[in-house]
Amino acid sequence: MPQPLTFDFYNSIIEVPTPDTSVDLQYLINEIRDTEDELTPAMGYGQIADAFGKQSLGGGSYVGLTMQLRGNWKLRFKARPGPDTVACIVTGGNLVAESGNPIAASAFTQITIAQSSSPTIATPDDNTNIKYLIESLRSTQVGGIGNTFYWDPVNGSDSNTGTLPSKAVATFAQAQSLATDSNFDVIYCLASDPTGITTVTETLSITKNGLKIRGPGHTFQLKPTSTVNDTISIGAHSVEISGVYIETAATGTADAISITGNRNLIKDCWITNVRGQGINLMTSGFSKITGCAIEHCNGNGIKINDNVTQLNISKNIIFDNVNGVYLAGTGVADNLIENNLIYKHTSYGVNIGPNVTRTNIRGGNTFSKNAITNTLDGGIDTYIETQAGGASATEIADAVWDEVLSSHVTSGTAGRNLKDAKIKATLASLK
Repeated sequence: MPQPLTFDFYNSIIEVPTPDTSVDLQYLINEIRDTEDELTPAMGYGQIADAFGKQSLGGGSYVGLTMQLRGNWKLRFKARPGPDTVACIVTGGNLVAESGNPIAASAFTQITIAQSSSPTIATPDDNTNIKYLIESLRSTQVGGIGNTFYWDPVNGSDSNTGTLPSKAVATFAQAQSLATDSNFDVIYCLASDPTGITTVTETLSITKNGLKIRGPGHTFQLKPTSTVNDTISIGAHSVEISGVYIETAATGTADAISITGNRNLIKDCWITNVRGQGINLMTSGFSKITGCAIEHCNGNGIKINDNVTQLNISKNIIFDNVNGVYLAGTGVADNLIENNLIYKHTSYGVNIGPNVTRTNIRGGNTFSKNAITNTLDGGIDTYIETQAGGASATEIADAVWDEVLSSHVTSGTAGRNLKDAKIKATLASLK
């Protein structure tokens, strides 16, 4: 809650007291009107300011505020002791003066007015509509249509509200405590370290259904010190993790991400230098792993355990693990692996254990340099699609020619005609 403003009628100064560093235009005009109707000293002076705006534009939007200070009136932020300059801001519309600059200077302050040539005010209903429209453009799962919170491990404080980047909390635990279960709230991870890389040593235990955690990419790195807990453990449904870099502690056997729960999404993450499994799933249905790099794991890139069904693994780079993807356990069925680059593993690209049912390894997967072989199928009703019959273009051309020479025996077919022509040409060359 901002502090009351002070009015110096003799010098025509409205002052924002310390420690406040901002003032909203609506609050300013409210304080001015309250002061103008006081018997003393205001009634002995003229009007301080005029205000315009807030006319309806329809659709929940309104013309923004513009305030003009009359006469010689100025706005001033109270002087600071220095030596550092304090940044202060006027928000919520346009502030002008009849006589020059509406701001009066004060020691060790720097004032910014968030001016706009055509300001508007959007009502909460309108903002909500915009949020729903934006989130509807996301191609996966239910979007973050709930509340928004900000997590800044460098500049945040757990005493903050977390509702703005400037009011971000310092820990994930506090950010999650602000979220509501099944409300599809979003936590934005802020990379604010001036070195360029923000490092987090905290482990994340996610228990709120529908929670969305979105980072900026490689610059936000989870590198926990705990050798016991997985870096991220998801024990809820419809959770999203996207845009973060993930490791484990340098010792121990922890996994980068462990998942129990349905409809969870891991997207656009870089998972590397992992002591255990890159991603470890158990008792999960309809989850998706897409757009990730999963590499240098002491265990498997992706481990699929008991009761994992209809998992979609697509468009990932899976490199230098024991197995790229390992499916084993009971109740493992109907999982899809497509359009991935899976290479240079110490065992198999994809390892399908006994009793694993209806695994589909389909279209666009590229396998290369996996030590034992690309795929091991010990499951039931597995479908493995091979590109171009599993052969290179040169191999296919050679096979076609060899087939013409050795296999086509039916009179009248193109193959038989080509075979006869080649034989005749060969005999003619011998004469």
